[in-house]
Amino acid sequence: MTHLKVLFAVLVWGGSFAFTKRALLEVSPLALVLARCGLGSAVMLVCVRWGAFFRGLRTKDWLQLAAVSLSGVLGQQLIQAFALQHTSAMHGGWILSATPIVVAAAMALFFNERMGKKRWGGFFLGAAGTALVVSSRQVAAGAVVPTGWGDLIFMTSCFNWALYVIMTDRWLKHLPQQVVTGMSMVMGFVLLIPICVGSGQWQELLHVSRSGWLCLAYLGIFSSGAGYLFWNAAVEKIGPSASSSFLYIEPFAALITARLILGETVASLAVLGGMLILTGVYWVNAGRALPSAPEEAA
Repeated sequence: MTHLKVLFAVLVWGGSFAFTKRALLEVSPLALVLARCGLGSAVMLVCVRWGAFFRGLRTKDWLQLAAVSLSGVLGQQLIQAFALQHTSAMHGGWILSATPIVVAAAMALFFNERMGKKRWGGFFLGAAGTALVVSSRQVAAGAVVPTGWGDLIFMTSCFNWALYVIMTDRWLKHLPQQVVTGMSMVMGFVLLIPICVGSGQWQELLHVSRSGWLCLAYLGIFSSGAGYLFWNAAVEKIGPSASSSFLYIEPFAALITARLILGETVASLAVLGGMLILTGVYWVNAGRALPSAPEEAA
């Protein structure tokens, strides 16, 4: 059952790229993230065992949680939503699979974590694979999809997630991960409310079609809610290394759902680049647990 939970989380995260791109046909990135965070927060508030979490939290802890929420929830989801307005779901899935390489490089450059020749080789292999993905041509429904600008935005989300992973590891390792995830989601939703109210973009949600709401429900309830609840529960039982091995499936889930939902064609050059990325990730993280899924923070 535990392995099925991990598989469910990874498949749902992989599918989120296509569902996000479909939802963006009806709402702006801000309105999308507002709905997603709201639904995800509802799941977290109901399912997370908060217990005595709030007792003993210092002002420093609250500030760190807010920073983690801004980076891992609002930052990550908004960056990816804006990126998917300018690229394909397949490209997004492949590029984000390179995030563990960026995290490892950041740890080596800024925190003196050792990187041997094989790990640096994995880094450059992943970089080459990313370049192939970016240079590949994406076609959907018979038309070429412009991807260059969106791919560059997706790359920034890799660095943003590296920042999130480092902050979580350095600041909040002493707190239960399940509760940190829940608090990040709730705080992200609260921080976004005044922005959406002030801009009036929350009103877009009043005119979303049934299909659009199905996409938003998928993103909020399953991807931001159940996916992370299942993932964190599995990590506690089988450990991060065993759980992380499932993350290699995520870009293939993105590929399949993009094909089924958006009609995106599978470009051989992008697949070749994606395989180079995954090989690079394996070399960089051999014997180590991958950082939690780069799709989002919660």
